[in-house]
Amino acid sequence: MLPSAGRGTGAVGAEANMIDNPLQRKAYDLVASALPFSIDPAKVTVKPGVSYTRSPIKAHDLAAGIMAAFGSVVERLGAIRGLPEQTMELDRRLSGLLMNSAQLQYLNGYGTLIDSWPIGPDNGCYETRDGRHVMMIGLHPHLRDALLSFFDCANTAEAIQRAVIRHDAQALEDEVNARHLPLGIVRSPAEWASHPQGAATRARTPVDITGFASEGGRRLGAAKSRPLEGVRVLELTHLVAGPTIGRLLAEQGAEVIKVQPPIGDWVYPLWLDVNWGKKNILLDIKGSYGKARFARLLGEADVLVSSLRPGALDGLGLTKEALGDINPGLVLANASYALPDTPWHERRGFEQIAQAVTGVMHIQSEGLPAPTLISVLMNDYLTGYLGAIGVVAALSEREQKGGTYVVDAALTRCSTMATDFVEPVDAEPYEPVTMKDLIDFAVDQDTPLGHFTRLRSAASFSHTPSALTLPPGMPGRDPDDTAWGFLDNGPSFETLPHLPSRFAREGLIRNFISTHGIEDRGDGGGLVSLASKSLFALALATRL
Repeated sequence: MLPSAGRGTGAVGAEANMIDNPLQRKAYDLVASALPFSIDPAKVTVKPGVSYTRSPIKAHDLAAGIMAAFGSVVERLGAIRGLPEQTMELDRRLSGLLMNSAQLQYLNGYGTLIDSWPIGPDNGCYETRDGRHVMMIGLHPHLRDALLSFFDCANTAEAIQRAVIRHDAQALEDEVNARHLPLGIVRSPAEWASHPQGAATRARTPVDITGFASEGGRRLGAAKSRPLEGVRVLELTHLVAGPTIGRLLAEQGAEVIKVQPPIGDWVYPLWLDVNWGKKNILLDIKGSYGKARFARLLGEADVLVSSLRPGALDGLGLTKEALGDINPGLVLANASYALPDTPWHERRGFEQIAQAVTGVMHIQSEGLPAPTLISVLMNDYLTGYLGAIGVVAALSEREQKGGTYVVDAALTRCSTMATDFVEPVDAEPYEPVTMKDLIDFAVDQDTPLGHFTRLRSAASFSHTPSALTLPPGMPGRDPDDTAWGFLDNGPSFETLPHLPSRFAREGLIRNFISTHGIEDRGDGGGLVSLASKSLFALALATRL
């Protein structure tokens, strides 16, 4: 083991700092405690901004602190590689908006998420026989079919409720998860803290970084203009946390090749948001050609990002030990529902189930008629940031000391962290998302698919740009023989139109809807959807 890569050895570097908000500083310090080195808040400025997420959970401040920590580890790696030391600026309002970035992305003026896009009743919160509530997610067809088969009912809210009410909550959670299906009890924070999984989760730092001594391995060497230039990232991920790691690394100059199977459930509206900055290829890595091609890419990579189901990498012969043999010095980053070496490490889950089991829904629902969700994809996006922080920290350690590293970030760990960021819901004002937010924070980018308008990156550095040179496209847009080095002579970030959005300024966004979040739960409770009943009605009422 490399002792400097253990947990809890990091510290904040300077007494003076420009993170004035105590909750933001708390989040920053919690991340710092997971790092094997110090980071410096004196280089960070977070501009104040009004929340749009009406909640006792101060998600904007949690996000700003975590995103600032990402900026700090990026700045440190850049300095190690010979770039000048930098300051950075973030905005509290933008930090919150980035947790709903998929909702605020437009193609030729039309939202790519489609605000009224429904998700079926197999995604929802239902009452059990003993008066508890459970959250289930059947987002993908195979999950939907398996859940409906288990309950032996039609895919209507009424039929599912009739089926769920026949079960007690704990027995139902146990039985459904034994079938590797996503369902969780809506617990209070106190219940979660006393639960074996909750206690094990809370005992861990926000991101785990573990180092192992190894012979050989790449060094990045001096950087010319961007902190992560020359970093090669191979990605085996789906939605949302895993590919967010790759996108964040690409923002700072990394080359990212995303590998997906030829057949899959893409959830394309979200896919378009989290897959900027990457080459994306299709490979069947269980077949002989795909396995050999993947091995060649892996052998020359610096980072492997995986959000595959628990045990899937091992089943492919890619155990941690095997990965170390294939590529000494590799950084393996895992994004999962539950952390390894915890009782639930084999379970599968989503943003909403993490909110349910950890107490977030309980906190959010006080005074409402039924359990309800916070209106941002907090765990999905912030778990991606935590994973990216771990990757950059591991690369920094590898650059100076060598070694092989494993990084673990999990939805339930992020959600547990959020329950410590609670204030009275009326302690601050709230303003819904408006066109002014796109004018202030959106950029335009022309692509082969069309003209995109999207949110800019969280951190603005004093010397190096946060920029994405490659647009998203269809899965498999790039040939499967794509090799490393594709950014060497590719488009320069200086030539990209990363400017304040002309489409926003000139009124060319056609179906913008002012909301308080991706799952605007103003009507309280009910099904999980990208549009609640009130938001769906608003979408219809505001049609041009």
